[in-house]
Amino acid sequence: MPDNAVLGPRDVFELLLKSLADRDLATMIGLYAEDAVVRQPFAKPTEVVLTSRAEIEQHLAGFSTAPVALSPRNIEVRETADPQVVVCEWDNDVTRTTDGQSVSTHNIAVLCVRDGRVVWSRDYHDHAALAGLLS
Repeated sequence: MPDNAVLGPRDVFELLLKSLADRDLATMIGLYAEDAVVRQPFAKPTEVVLTSRAEIEQHLAGFSTAPVALSPRNIEVRETADPQVVVCEWDNDVTRTTDGQSVSTHNIAVLCVRDGRVVWSRDYHDHAALAGLLS
């Protein structure tokens, strides 16, 4: 695990994305503050709100065994007037490893990073497309 204190928001996001694609959930979870708040407003049937690192870890636990592979591409990170906040856009090619079926999704995340850890994020993913692939 890198020393997060030296990582800025862009670096934290890029490491989050890489860790997720690599299924390195220990690194990914370590990038969140203990009291981080993650909101997924587009989740179905209702918005997901996670209010601690432990809840984020529990939420992601199922992903570690899900039969999917992620390939992020078209990654763009935009800085804002607040040096702790970045707006990130990327596409994920998501492939179900059991049969090769795939879907491409566009994603946007707004992250606030302090001392190398995500303290809050708003994650906008196409949950309906992902649900269809995971069902």
